[in-house]
Amino acid sequence: MDASFYCVVHGRGDQWEGLCLDLDIAVHAHSFNEAKDLMKDAIATYIEDALKEDEPARTALLRRHAPLRVRVYWAARIAWAALRGRNRDSDLPVGYPEPCPA
Repeated sequence: MDASFYCVVHGRGDQWEGLCLDLDIAVHAHSFNEAKDLMKDAIATYIEDALKEDEPARTALLRRHAPLRVRVYWAARIAWAALRGRNRDSDLPVGYPEPCPA
């Protein structure tokens, strides 16, 4: 398993969304920091639950990724955000690695 999972946080105003592209998990929050915290918790819970499953379900759950078109979409949006410049208060997405809790 990788040492981290790639996540994206984006939002506008008090509506924020976090996506883990490596496990296809999403969370909804009211701030940037809340979205990151919820994503960290969601990943930890997901991995904990996946490890309780028997094979081959365990491996399938831990190797699940967001669809390629979703990954390409976010890669393009993050690249565009990097070109434009961004801060946590903007509606531009922020990509970051979330360390693996397991």
